[in-house]
Order: sequence, then C-alpha cells, then structure tokens
Amino acid sequence: MFVTLYELWLGQNNDPIYADEIFTPVGLITLLFSLALAALFYLILGRWKAIFYRTSHWIIALVIAGIFGYAYALWYALDATDAEETDSYMQGFGGVNLLYALIYFFVFSLLLKRFSIFAKRTPF
Repeated sequence: MFVTLYELWLGQNNDPIYADEIFTPVGLITLLFSLALAALFYLILGRWKAIFYRTSHWIIALVIAGIFGYAYALWYALDATDAEETDSYMQGFGGVNLLYALIYFFVFSLLLKRFSIFAKRTPF
C-alpha cells in the first residue's frame, strides 16, 4: 500500500531498496506517529485542562507532524541506502512523507476531536 502511495508522487526509483525496504516502514511509522500525536492532542491534552484547545496549538501539532515526517523519511532513507548525503529522490521522498504526515494528522483530528472535552471544535 505505501509503495503505491509514494510511487504515485515520486515515480519508481532505479534502486529497488526504496520499494523493498524503505517505503513501508517509513509510511507505517509516519501513520502511527500522526495517530499518536492526534491522540495526545485530543485525548490527553484536550481532556486535561482548557489550555490546549486553540487552533494555534493544533497548528503547532500539525507542524510537528510534518517536521517528523520529513526528518524521519530522510534519516531512514540515508541509513538504509548507506548514502553519505541526500539526493533529489530522497528530498522528494521526505517532502511526500511530510505531505502524508499532514494528511494523516488532519484525518485523525477529524476522527478524534469528538472524544475531546475542550478541543471539540479545534481546528474548526
């Protein structure tokens, strides 16, 4: 599933290591991180005190998800390919993973916000 999602935007790479060893673990960890961050925002902070309910707090969490998505994809690809520096495909992979992290966090926000006490109307 993740191979198809990434190759949709990036195209196939000549190095099969991306499809075989990189796309699936990075996609899964990004998905789980976005779920955990949304759960933290809505189920823990959003039920704790009426402090973390503003849209600005939600945007900060969204930015954290995006930064994690980009940095984790680059780090994992560098480690798996044993490259010394990033190339354009890795940078593109990081950008696409950032985009997916933002989408995942947004979708999980829509699903989890109804379970919050103070952040029911965040981000809308």
